[in-house]
Amino acid sequence: MTLPPCPDRRHTQVLFPSNAEEAAILASRHQAPYLAGASAAQLGWSKNTGWPAKAISLHALDELQGCRRAVDHWSIGALARLSELTSNRALCRELPTLHGALLGVGAPGIRHLATLGGNIGFAGDLMPILLVLDTQVDWMQGAGPLHQSALSDWLSQAPEHALITRIRIPLPGPGRQLRMEKLASREAFNPPLLNIASSWQWQPFAQAHLAAGGAGLAPRRLRSCEQAFSGDATLIPTAATLLPLLARDLPEQAAQPLLPIAANLLLDQWSASRL
Repeated sequence: MTLPPCPDRRHTQVLFPSNAEEAAILASRHQAPYLAGASAAQLGWSKNTGWPAKAISLHALDELQGCRRAVDHWSIGALARLSELTSNRALCRELPTLHGALLGVGAPGIRHLATLGGNIGFAGDLMPILLVLDTQVDWMQGAGPLHQSALSDWLSQAPEHALITRIRIPLPGPGRQLRMEKLASREAFNPPLLNIASSWQWQPFAQAHLAAGGAGLAPRRLRSCEQAFSGDATLIPTAATLLPLLARDLPEQAAQPLLPIAANLLLDQWSASRL
């Protein structure tokens, strides 16, 4: 049974597990949210839903920290602060487009609080670039085992009160080019109206990974558009050919005014990747 919300933070009972397994069990038992940076959670609770009766603090869980380079990917703990990632020179050198996306999340004070796991849990600004990078997430729910899922699968069927423990970002292969564009009404403080990210590979054949997100728009891969761009490297797309595909990929009413902009952003990214 989910407990009713509290009128303010003073009435929220915060639980402090000793490890990730205990945190997942407590969250499932009490139907309680997790607290890490809480930059997005606090905003939502204050404005919309009220404060939870119980919350699970992750602050003391060192196993969810860290950022290290593996053979073919970056392994990042869910509690890694965005500011920690922007200051990691090796990560920024190998994934410069991700670095730019990290710098575009809120103001410096927000990036000092916000975590990568939290940005994924709240489907934040980083989702499009993480999706086109074929990111994987490690997660657990209740007393169950540790799972690993593609981020695209996680976003479509994330279990309630599941705990993300680690994020694995594959290194782009040779010749792979990444692009990301963010359309916002105000640079740092408002959620972007539209985020478009893309990954392009032209040899031995054309392959495109495309993703979108934005305010009121659940992040997702643009599968119909990907098929149009992939396979034939001689294809010259136009806004007219992309618009019906985008309408299929982004059918929400709120997305319709943004489709021409999305088409132009994709065309710009396609053109830049061919240079």
